[in-house]
Amino acid sequence: MNVKKYDSSGKESGTVELPDSIFGGEINRVTLHAVMRAEARNRRQGTHKTKGFSEVRGGGKKPYRQKGTGNARQGSIRAAQFRGGFTVFGPLPRDYSIKLPEKQRKSGIQSVLQVRASQNAISVIDDIKMESFSTKSIHAVFKNMGLLPGNTFAYMADSDDNFLKKSMGNIANAVYVHARRPTVPEMYHSGHLVLSQSALDYIKESFKTA
Repeated sequence: MNVKKYDSSGKESGTVELPDSIFGGEINRVTLHAVMRAEARNRRQGTHKTKGFSEVRGGGKKPYRQKGTGNARQGSIRAAQFRGGFTVFGPLPRDYSIKLPEKQRKSGIQSVLQVRASQNAISVIDDIKMESFSTKSIHAVFKNMGLLPGNTFAYMADSDDNFLKKSMGNIANAVYVHARRPTVPEMYHSGHLVLSQSALDYIKESFKTA
């Protein structure tokens, strides 16, 4: 399939062909869901914590005598049934991460590329190089492409350009994705995917035997 190609300023310069072996074919929705679920779980810190009986402060003295009050016997006002007491079966710190086979994760990445291709929501642009922080200049590039103002989009690059990442961070509906460490949820939930030329070259090389 052919998609639009843009120069580094965001002006249309022609078309580029995406290989059907990577961007075509049947979408594996099951694997795509598994990868998105794993990435979402792996981002959870799991630092939630409630106090057990031995951790709640106070309650050392018996609230009232054992017999003769007409009330149920109580040993501490920090029991679970009292306000300010401990939590029964409350959440404790835990690890939510899921480990996926590399082959399955790779299949999930290819599936989200196929989803965007099937929706004609992929564009290719020459690598954007920035020598300083400038949201205004990067905003102008995507505006020239017709992506701003508009729906959300993800820009995939094959480099760690801190100037570019920080400049894009000020654009609410844009997200930066690294081609060698792609985040599937960001790619899936973005309405459009913009591939830099180097990112496209890496994808072709990475998935040519997939």
